[in-house]
Amino acid sequence: MALPRQTLNDLNSRNAQVLPPLIQRQRPLDSLEQDGSNSEHRTRPRLEVDDFEGQRDVPKSPTLDSTSRVTLFPQSHHIVLHHSSLTAIGGDQINHSEDAGLRLLYQKIAQVGAFYDSEDRFPPPRCHPQTREAVLADISAWIKKQNTSLENRNQDSGWSSQALVHWLYGPAGVGKSAIAQTLAESSKDPHLAATFFFSRSSPERNNPRSLFATVAYCLAVSGDTELRAAIGKAIIEDPALLGASIESQFLELVVKPLENLPRERWGNLPKVVIIDGLDECQGSDSQRRVLTTILSQLVDEKGRPRYCIPLRFLIASRPEPQIRDIFNKPEYLDITTRTELGDNYSTSKDIFRYLRDSFHEIACTSDVMRGVPLPWPSQGVINNLVQKASGQFIYASTLIKYVSDEYSYPVERLELALGLPIGDPDAFSDLDLLYRQIMSSSPNKHRLLQILGVYHCLQGIQVRPMPGTLTHVGFYSRGSISQIKSVLLLPPGAILLALRGLHSVVKVDRDSLHVRHKSFTDFLLDERRSGEFFLDLPLYHELITRCCMKIMNKAQTQLIPEPQLHYVQINFIHHLEHSKITAALTDDLKDFNFLVRFRMRGGGRIDQLYLHQLVIDCRNYFQALTKKFQDSLQQPTSNLKHGFYVSGIRKNQIHFISEMEVLFACLLPFDSTHLVSWFTSFSDLRRRPDGTLDNLDNFWDTLADINICHPYFYPRPHALNDPDRGDWYFIDFSRGHSSIVKCYLKKIRLHPSDSSRIFYVHSAWSLNFRESSHELSLVEELLRTIELLSRNDLQEAINWLQGYPNKCHVVNSAIDKCTKQITILKNNSCHDHHDQYDSHPRPRE
Repeated sequence: MALPRQTLNDLNSRNAQVLPPLIQRQRPLDSLEQDGSNSEHRTRPRLEVDDFEGQRDVPKSPTLDSTSRVTLFPQSHHIVLHHSSLTAIGGDQINHSEDAGLRLLYQKIAQVGAFYDSEDRFPPPRCHPQTREAVLADISAWIKKQNTSLENRNQDSGWSSQALVHWLYGPAGVGKSAIAQTLAESSKDPHLAATFFFSRSSPERNNPRSLFATVAYCLAVSGDTELRAAIGKAIIEDPALLGASIESQFLELVVKPLENLPRERWGNLPKVVIIDGLDECQGSDSQRRVLTTILSQLVDEKGRPRYCIPLRFLIASRPEPQIRDIFNKPEYLDITTRTELGDNYSTSKDIFRYLRDSFHEIACTSDVMRGVPLPWPSQGVINNLVQKASGQFIYASTLIKYVSDEYSYPVERLELALGLPIGDPDAFSDLDLLYRQIMSSSPNKHRLLQILGVYHCLQGIQVRPMPGTLTHVGFYSRGSISQIKSVLLLPPGAILLALRGLHSVVKVDRDSLHVRHKSFTDFLLDERRSGEFFLDLPLYHELITRCCMKIMNKAQTQLIPEPQLHYVQINFIHHLEHSKITAALTDDLKDFNFLVRFRMRGGGRIDQLYLHQLVIDCRNYFQALTKKFQDSLQQPTSNLKHGFYVSGIRKNQIHFISEMEVLFACLLPFDSTHLVSWFTSFSDLRRRPDGTLDNLDNFWDTLADINICHPYFYPRPHALNDPDRGDWYFIDFSRGHSSIVKCYLKKIRLHPSDSSRIFYVHSAWSLNFRESSHELSLVEELLRTIELLSRNDLQEAINWLQGYPNKCHVVNSAIDKCTKQITILKNNSCHDHHDQYDSHPRPRE
């Protein structure tokens, strides 16, 4: 390639200004130039570029047999060269133009600091001794195996079966960089060809501009002079390559020089290129470009070999979607292999070993630790820390760095770290920086925080599948994607899109969502550490509550998917109770109608479990409004009666209201294990003395139609379209409890010898009596039954009577009779005890 006159002059000028001077190690260069014929130094001296190898950034390389002090064609003008290789001789020094190209290449990468032994990375992360042994052995075997299979490279079948690219992936902080560093140090001779360690915080290493220039430079100084000359020549012939695209640089400076190298020279070349932290290369497009640039030069779009080179690539990164998608392409599957860093490599055991050894070193080397009994800390403390690490070596290394601070007391520091989130928020500053970087990668932080906040709120919900159905099982998993989407009313795909940048800390598998590390949750829930990414859970409960109200309001006029509506009805109260009181929530509550319609099971029967939970939820909702929102709602909810309103009862079925009061009062005291019994007992309560049942033929149909509402927020009668449905009616639970106690007392009088089996809720007598309304009719029933009651029942009766608002003669008389009957029972009990004692023979004296 002919160089234009101006280009050549510019190149000579640039070399004179930019390239560092050559210095002879054995003797100063100035004396050599002054006495070029000195016979004592006829042996070719070892020359090197000033600071060319001395910088920690650059691996040791063969010496350059050239000098920038030798001027090409001095005092010459108008020189045009065609396809020429220039050699300048000055004394006994030779300068090849290819080395000028290598200098230009070095100038481009000198300040990048991406080598495994770069000063910019000191101290680099390394694997602790006797840890990560399994994964290091597996990848080392892959590295060493490649040298034995080169003879098959010209055969498509053998070549296509080789793993040319090895993907090492895992979540943030699991130790990928430490493994890459350890492999680089252990493989530097004779396997390591080049390294490049990306870094998000470095402007020189957070982009791919210098990646393949660095690889080309490392190959050039690897020891093969022909490869060195080819790379240098490519740059001299086309200096614009140093500013070209990464695709052009990889092809012209790496692929073609290697492919044109005779095959017999491949055996002596190092063959492994380690690229760490690809996910820290800014922008998903850049990450895709790096992978595609490498893989597309190895195989074409159909997976067939394209260029034949002896390099293998070890690429370490987080499992980000854009990276995973490239590796999952069909054309690349045959030439790639992968290793996931997980518990299959005994990560927890390695972290335990690292913590144990590090704490032991602190205890033995720190002067302030004298007198602290060993072992310190205990094995239980270390096990606790291993659990908190959740497979993250960065958690363990950050903890050790914090505890071992030379100006602090390690015992106190460890206690502060164990006390998070109450302890020192700076204990895990490095880890927090990593999490903030991950969170900042999301383009929609508001949506991301909503999803994570709702996910953590949903961990405390009750998982109660819909009675009588096994469908939508995944919806009831705590924090599933379907559940979050339905609760937040998000469009399809919104959650997966928001989480695309968080796969290193959040695991997404089909419909499940799982936070990989407990330390990430600790970070999000501690405002001192997370700052703008803090998850104020009461605020996200408030968000869920408002969404639930939207769904329930919508359900009154539209058809809502069954799982979505069922979730809202079951968990709405939980979110309301845990919500932060805001103006928006208060306004929504004022306009919200808590309407619940009973549902029928197959065969026209009410589902017992559903009915029981429904009544419990309604009562809890009313109590939440009474206790938590009394001031903000500015409603007289402090005087809320023990009950709620119902609508939808036809006028010819109003007489069933008393039965509803009894039924709902029966439901409240008991758990779901007694549901079958209370249905039987409810019927028994309504049984007439002659053994026949009251007319309840239409009772269950009435329940299936009614709606339930809070007394101060129920719709006006005109809201009902059916005039035959009538008005709203108040169901007073206290009257229901009174009816239960009356029935109980009547049954005792009818069956005094079998009172324990009359009503299965005999043990719930106390609750029913306490919740009963103060009615004279109940006092009269009590007076007729006092002689048949037990001491405990009598004491509950006295407590209820003493709370009577207006004690009349009948009430006072009942209290006196109950007190006298308790005294009689006590005396009888003592008498029976003495009789029993006297009936036993006394021991002989």
